[in-house]
Order: sequence, then C-alpha cells, then structure tokens
Amino acid sequence: MAKEIKTKKSFGSVRIDHTSPAVPEAMPKALNLHISFEEAMRLHLGLGQALAKLNSYDRSTKAGKKSAVNLCVYAHAGRITINEGTVRGVTSTGSEKE
Repeated sequence: MAKEIKTKKSFGSVRIDHTSPAVPEAMPKALNLHISFEEAMRLHLGLGQALAKLNSYDRSTKAGKKSAVNLCVYAHAGRITINEGTVRGVTSTGSEKE
C-alpha cells in the first residue's frame, strides 16, 4: 500500500498588531473566511498593491516603520477591504515604537 503524501493545511500565518474595535470575550477564538479562487486572486492583487505602496516609504523614519496594511472585514456584507493603516505595538524586530 502506498504511503499517503502529506499536503499543506496552512500556508503561513502572521501576527496582528491590534484590532479595532476590541474583540469581545464572547467572540469565537477563530473566524474562518472561505474565499473563492477568483476573490482570493483579487485579495492577492490588492495586498500586492498595498505592499508596493508601503514599500515606497522610507522605513528609516518613524512614519515608515509604522506603516501597515489594514484588512477591514465586513462580515455581514461578505466583504474585505484592503487599506493603508499604522501599527502601534512592537515591531517584528522586538523594538518598541514611540
């Protein structure tokens, strides 16, 4: 009998700097968003465009280091918008932001 080939179940994860508004205690621990291939391609393209814009900023400045992508989920409308935002926590290198 052939050994079953393992397939990926997750393709990565990222840390969230903060949520707005705050997540209520009664909310489930995880929210799965199922997106069609075509919509996932649109999400991919939108993220790429947002990241290209953020990449144009001078990352040696405070404003450049605080630049971020904001994914706004409208759960009842079934939409996600990709916006420019800012972080307010600790950077991925571990240094605190002012």
